[in-house]
Amino acid sequence: MAKFKATSNVVFVVDGKETNFDKGIEYDMEVKKAEELNAKGAITHPELSPFFERVEEKAAKADK
Repeated sequence: MAKFKATSNVVFVVDGKETNFDKGIEYDMEVKKAEELNAKGAITHPELSPFFERVEEKAAKADK
């Protein structure tokens, strides 16, 4: 599991259920799931992609 921040308000079907993700909110999810959702989003709305950014990676880059 890792923390990801939503970059826009979006709804994805996750495990058969519509799930809302709100812009600027952090979510705990599997890296593979976030990558899968970003890939799906890139097909339907490339102008908004990526939908999820890993929080730890931004923190690590800021420390350098």
